[in-house]
Amino acid sequence: MNELKDESVHLIVTSPPYWQLKDYGNGSQIGFNDTYEDYINNLNLVWNECYRVLHKGCRLCVYIGDQFARSVYYGRYKIIPIREEIIKFCETIGFDYMGAVIWQKVTTCNTTGGATIMGSFPYPRNGIIKLDYEFILIFKKLGDPPKVSREIKEKSKMTTEEWNEYFYGHWNFSGEKQDKHLAMFPEELPKRLIRMFSFFGDTVLDPFLGSGTTCLAAKKLGRNSVGYEVNKDFLPVIREKLKISRDEKDFKIIIQQNKEIDYSKEINGLPYVFKDPVKFDKKIDPRKLKFGSKIDNGSTHQRETYYSVKEVVSPEVLILNNDLKVRLLGIKEKKEINGQALKFLNDKLKGEKVFLKFDAAKYDGSGNLLCYLYL
Repeated sequence: MNELKDESVHLIVTSPPYWQLKDYGNGSQIGFNDTYEDYINNLNLVWNECYRVLHKGCRLCVYIGDQFARSVYYGRYKIIPIREEIIKFCETIGFDYMGAVIWQKVTTCNTTGGATIMGSFPYPRNGIIKLDYEFILIFKKLGDPPKVSREIKEKSKMTTEEWNEYFYGHWNFSGEKQDKHLAMFPEELPKRLIRMFSFFGDTVLDPFLGSGTTCLAAKKLGRNSVGYEVNKDFLPVIREKLKISRDEKDFKIIIQQNKEIDYSKEINGLPYVFKDPVKFDKKIDPRKLKFGSKIDNGSTHQRETYYSVKEVVSPEVLILNNDLKVRLLGIKEKKEINGQALKFLNDKLKGEKVFLKFDAAKYDGSGNLLCYLYL
């Protein structure tokens, strides 16, 4: 964020991209093509810049929820608490963590289940907690904030009702209908935080601007704003949302020049480099399974990924060389000829190079990936 001077903004409100959940079709995006280690370290580069540009005594607010690692990608279901790494790094660089608001919402995440009931329903033990909430992490940069005149204080004053509702630790309102941008959040979120932590005329920053909701809320509340968005395809959406005309004098759109950045060098210059203790290993490329989470830029060509068959478990179920268990679509098991079917499949498939294709149904009730198998 070289365009911004040190300590030039008074509030940062943002929602970073999730890890390997939403594909925006841009090679510079954070999250979708990264390992978890790279994802956290790339986010940390952003938080480091946020610390630089934020004025002393002011707040950084981050919306982030727990995320699941899909069993069809990684072989097992696991919750990933991304917020823990954000808190750890932000405190390391000098922020004080000031707690979190829990936003209770209807999830907009696409699940591998494609339904609201997940896990072993109706039987115990393997039910899965529904992730219908997010955390709004609040950080403070130490030091004295800029002085504010009495006139501006009065102009920014909150009502008793607003204070009691906004500074309560649980917020309950619905999420935004997902339309032109896959990770839109409701305007109510930045509106509340801008009212809580900034004064009239302050400058609000969103380093992951997306569809422009933060800038819209800032505009309505009489604040200045700055937003960064890596995907140029969202510029028309932002213009429409903010009602920016071509001759608009109140807004300036700057297209950053592409320049070579050595991200490894930048990451190694951070106070610490995150190392993933779990070392998740993908069993299948997330781009092969979209789960409705990609903005399609019109490109349909993808190179096939080849696997080999390690074990034929049954006429319907195979284990591939990367230990991924798959269930074959279009196959119906008949117990009376199981032996013949197993022999046929072992003779034809074991050790052979195969590739997979997928249908609208992504996985079965046991979490096995559903696919068509081709030699």
